[in-house]
Formats: sequence, structure tokens, C-alpha cells
Amino acid sequence: MGYFAFPYSFTGKKIVRIKSLDSEKTVGLTGCGYSEFYRYPASYLIPEGDPQYDKEGNTANGLYGYLLNFRCWLYDVGLALLVFTVAGEQDIVEEMLHRLKEDQREDGSWVFSYDLYIGRLFQDYIRTGAVGWVLWGICYALLNLEFEEDDKADWLEMAEKAGDWLLSMQVTDEDDPRYGLLLGGHGSYDNDYNWTDEDIQWCSIEHQCSALQGLEGCALLLRGKRFRTGARLIRRKLMENAWLRDEGRFCQGVRVDETDEAWALDCTTWAGLTSLSAVSREFAQSCLETALDAFLVEGVSIVESSEENRYNQTYSSEETFSGFKPYSDNTDDYDGAPELVWSEGTLGFAALALALGQGDLAREYVDTCIALQQCEGGSGGVLYVTATYGEMPWEMHVWEASCSSAWLYLLVNAPEVLMPRCLLRPEAGHRMETE
Repeated sequence: MGYFAFPYSFTGKKIVRIKSLDSEKTVGLTGCGYSEFYRYPASYLIPEGDPQYDKEGNTANGLYGYLLNFRCWLYDVGLALLVFTVAGEQDIVEEMLHRLKEDQREDGSWVFSYDLYIGRLFQDYIRTGAVGWVLWGICYALLNLEFEEDDKADWLEMAEKAGDWLLSMQVTDEDDPRYGLLLGGHGSYDNDYNWTDEDIQWCSIEHQCSALQGLEGCALLLRGKRFRTGARLIRRKLMENAWLRDEGRFCQGVRVDETDEAWALDCTTWAGLTSLSAVSREFAQSCLETALDAFLVEGVSIVESSEENRYNQTYSSEETFSGFKPYSDNTDDYDGAPELVWSEGTLGFAALALALGQGDLAREYVDTCIALQQCEGGSGGVLYVTATYGEMPWEMHVWEASCSSAWLYLLVNAPEVLMPRCLLRPEAGHRMETE
């Protein structure tokens, strides 16, 4: 007979996670609010001893439950659905679909992240791009796997609600410079994690690329003309309102009163991939060249440190790495942006190179990420970055990350599902030769 001891007492629902004595397996759960316990993937594998491991949640603005090692970001659920669908792991796909059905908000959206055991935490922080990724994962699973009729009906309804939520975010005023683009979502935090309950009026270019996958997936799955029409308008307005011709790239976003011209890698590579469905290859080729010029870093090492915001006492390598950083300080927006290799972004660049038929260039940076997977201290996941920058606005850690690992798996096994060319006119995807 066991017993429980708790160092603190909090008001509200009590959550108890019961673990096996001889493993990390959860064998029981109470108080989570789900009819059954369905799993999501943890977004990061945080080493024990890291300052962020089992960090007490009551330090996050007095709110209990904030444990990063038990946290899953919605984007990662979308990627996991793609991975396990490609791998034919239907049981895991079904678990995630059941969980998503329970977590879906009444309006059709999902919040940005969830605790693996408790579910929704804190405020309703919602981002359009993350909803787009998980919707694409849902659509891809429903298009490629066979499910029980009742379950599939529930999940088709879930997909339609999410697609309609995305369309509800589309700016419809033709006199607005954001016309045709999707608004960013809801809620914001400042650098001290103070919450503002507001609708986001900024239209992120990354969100447009991410959401296009979900809308076009709905058009294929549900045969809904409204999804096809919405997606086509987004593509057209991306080319008209977000392309910076003189710099050979897309901007970071569009506001009602200005264009956000900050330099973010995913707004170059992901948007470059998206442009392959809408215009000539020249846009995508320009994005590839801009990424090489503005975001490439070479000869960097995995940084070991005991400082809290630079902490890494687990991972090391005698190799140096070349790849791509997430931000460029070509403007003041990202002044002081760290010089490190970002594996997720490096694989996004490889996906663009592969789509342009430059397989050797793609392989060079895929190999970089395989080396980051094989470093000392790792367990098979791909390190997210080569150096920890734990403070706002960077918040990047040298941890094994499910998103980077998913990008690597998909780029090698099914690159056509990552920012695919227009799903309404499917073309043969480029594939990487594997040994």
C-alpha cells in the first residue's frame, strides 16, 4: 500500500499521476477531466538536472502545473500525426485524434499548448499557424488511414469546425492591406509573461503558410468549395502583399498600418515552398539564395554551460556544425540574434532545396541534423539548437525536440507532406536518395 505526500496545497482541481515503481510508465491518472487518457507527444526531452526539469509551476505567475517536460505544443501534435500516419502507426494516430476531439474549443480552435496529463493550462493563447498544422495532420490521417465509421464521422466534424475557424480569421475588407490573409489568433504575453486578453490583428506570413495546409487538406477531405476559395485568396495575397522583391524574400507579417520587414528564416523557406504552388520557381529560388546569404552559420559547436539561461551539461560533440539560424539582425527587430544552428529551420531549408531539385544541397543539411541526433548524451532525438538561449525573446534550448525529429523523419521518408505543393493540384514530390 503506497501513500502520497505533497509539499504544497493549492485550491482547485487536484491532479494525481500514478507511476510504476520500476519504470516511467504512467499507470493511473485522476482529476485530468478527460473521459479517457489519450496521449500527446512531449515536445522536449529535458534532461534531469536541467533548471527547467520539474520546475515548480507556481513560479510562473503563481499558476500551478507549468512543467515543460510534461508540455506539448499544438504544432508538434500536427507533425506527430504526419509522422505516425506515414509510419502506419494507426493506434497512436487514433489516440491523438481522440484527444484533439476532447481538447477542441467550441469555436473549432485549439490552444497553443497542453499539459500531457492536465490538458489546457492558463489562458486561451491561440495561434492560427499552430491550428493550421494540426488540421493538416488530421486531414492527412483521415485521407490515408481507414477508421471506424463512428470515429471517422466525429473527426470529420472536428476537421470541418477547425477549417471554418481558420476561415473566420480571414480579413474580408478589400480596402484593408491585410485583405485575404488570416489574423494571428488570440492573446499575448509580454517579456515578463503578463497576459493581455486581445485578438491579434497582425497577419503572420508563417501562419499563412501553415494554415494553407489545413485549408487545402479540408478542401480535399470535405470537398468544401469555401476552403478552396479561402486558400486561393491567401496564396494570391501572399504574392501581392508580402513579397519583398528587392530582398528576394517574404516579409514577416502584415499589419493594418505597415509591413513587418523583420528577417525570420521560416518566412523565407516555408513561404518559398508555398510559392511553388502559386508562381514561377523564381520566387522559391530567390528565397533559397536569401536564406544562404542571411541565415547560414558555419563552424559552430554545441555549447556547454552551467549558467541557467545557457544551461547544457548533457550534450556535446567534437564536431562543428553548419546550418541555419532562426533570425537575422539585418534590421533592428532581432538585434543580438544568437549565432547558432536551429535544426528545425535547417531542415526547412533542406525541404526547400529538395523541392527545387537540389538534392545534394538538401542532403548536406540533413546530414547536419543527423549529426545533431548522434551527439554525445543524446537518446535518438534531434537537438533543437546548438546553444541554449533561455531568456525572452529567444527561448531556445539544447534539448532533443519532437518537432526537429519529426521534420527529419518526414524529410527522409515523405518530404511531399511538408508544406506540399498546392494540394488541389498534387504533383509528384521530390524524394531524397537514401543509402
